[in-house]
Amino acid sequence: MARDLENGKEERFAGLKKPYLAALRGEWDDMKSFFDNGHEHLLSPLTIDKDTAFHIAAYSERKELPEKLVQLLPRSPSSLFEALNKTNKHGNNTFHEVAINNRVDIAELLVKKLQEAPGADKVLEELLKERNQLGETPLYRAAALDTAIWLLGKDKELAKRLETNNLTCLHLLAKMPSAFGSSSHIGILEKILCYCMSSSNIFITYSLTAEIFLRATPFKHIFLIKHALASTLTELLVKADSTWFETHKDKVEDKTISLGDIDEGVKLKKGKEKVSLTIEVAGDGRERKCRCTPNEIRTPLLTAATEGIVEIFDKIIEARPQAIEHLDKDEENILHVAVAHRQKEIFDSLKQMMVIRNCRLVSRININGYTLLHQVADMKYYQGDKAGPCFQLQEELKWLRRVRKIIPTHYVMHRNDAGNTADEFFEEQHAELLERAQKWIKGTSQSCSAVSVLVASLIFTFTDVIALACSLTSLVTFLSILSSPFEYGDFRKSLPRKLAVGFSLLFISVITTMISFGTAIFLVIRFEKKVWTNTLIYTAAFFPVCVFSLTQFPLYSAFIKTLQTLFKKIVKEVNPRKLIPRYLRTSKSKTC
Repeated sequence: MARDLENGKEERFAGLKKPYLAALRGEWDDMKSFFDNGHEHLLSPLTIDKDTAFHIAAYSERKELPEKLVQLLPRSPSSLFEALNKTNKHGNNTFHEVAINNRVDIAELLVKKLQEAPGADKVLEELLKERNQLGETPLYRAAALDTAIWLLGKDKELAKRLETNNLTCLHLLAKMPSAFGSSSHIGILEKILCYCMSSSNIFITYSLTAEIFLRATPFKHIFLIKHALASTLTELLVKADSTWFETHKDKVEDKTISLGDIDEGVKLKKGKEKVSLTIEVAGDGRERKCRCTPNEIRTPLLTAATEGIVEIFDKIIEARPQAIEHLDKDEENILHVAVAHRQKEIFDSLKQMMVIRNCRLVSRININGYTLLHQVADMKYYQGDKAGPCFQLQEELKWLRRVRKIIPTHYVMHRNDAGNTADEFFEEQHAELLERAQKWIKGTSQSCSAVSVLVASLIFTFTDVIALACSLTSLVTFLSILSSPFEYGDFRKSLPRKLAVGFSLLFISVITTMISFGTAIFLVIRFEKKVWTNTLIYTAAFFPVCVFSLTQFPLYSAFIKTLQTLFKKIVKEVNPRKLIPRYLRTSKSKTC
């Protein structure tokens, strides 16, 4: 019996191979002609996933095929609904497939045909709210933004629909940073620099090459349209969002800072006793742990803050300003989330709105006793896009200093539930990074010192005087790095600046050495009327410079910001106005 059923399936699929093969080859006319002579196969499964002709028609390059299929159906409203609501193995109806393939024209055609039948609004609503096996509606499946906007325009209630994981469409959009300009507005050169600053990559990958190519003219307008559509869709979804309204409040409304334990027997990691003076965190005294699971659902606002999508953040705050005080299950607000995920643009937006100093955002202590400084110290969400551990540690130290400026002064002394201040927690979390930074900067300095000595030992022409001066200066700089104590404070300014200056001088010395080398060869060996020979000589002379530049470019790209900061400081220090005596400057200001 089982064998007979299997043979029956084989015969059925064999009879329907012609339209499916035509669809695979893109021969839509052949597929259409097949169903002209076989109306009974319109709703028959053509694939092992039980896709009907209407599912496959969603992939057609022209809308004539689905239009022809609709015309072949019986003239009853129920037949069209049955055909469009027929699901495949994955639970997708025709509108699911149309949404996936961004076929707005086909969707408009099908809706127009449905609206010609009585009770069209109710039928259309049922089709658009139909869920597949993943609990997704056609709107949720619409990866293309214009299709999602079109579907949402047909039924605004779709914005409130939840899929099986209780996610709305705004949640999904908040997890798509590439759709927004704030996450993809950088140019081609900046793309290359960002790539080169990643120490884990060596060659430009296909994805980066494609990204650079697509961002070039005339493809740039595609991204501008995409960003505009994302902004429009965000506005529509934000109006229906109410996830922020249900906030999670702690049992005790206000928490105060904790300066330590009363028990004098408890010791710090460094061997010192904790201070006996304490300000208890208000509550029942029981140990609290994070209630959020890795898959915990946050509101779209907090999700956007996690991904650094400024557009969604701005739209939600503009429409629902009260959402800014929403707390998740860890009793963390949007400022906690932005600081923990190192989202500087969201952080700056909050500062510009002047809400940090005027509300309870900065004074919030989460369920684990974390202040904003503890969030900086926690490396759970740190991704580190700088080249080299030294600059990664510098980035973290600068972020710590930046956040420290906005919190109340006494919060620096606060201890979390584990008994650590933010500084202690920072040192504990970044101990491994500090060790790697120490080894990295020592190795880099030693290697560059060897090159500096090699360059300094070569003397050709006057041009090499520059190389000699630069190489010796860089050698002294690298030696000063090797004699440094390598503490946390050194990595914030001193060591990165010394390394940037030393490496820049070394690079200049290599260039000038190659210039003098090529000049010396040109003076000793003269080839008259042979331009190509001279070109070969200079190419050979500058080949080491090119190799040195390409191999060290990821490191040098990390120096750019450090050198810019150093240059601004030098300009500020040598300001001509400072040469004027103070009493003259004071009298001048008074007369003014």
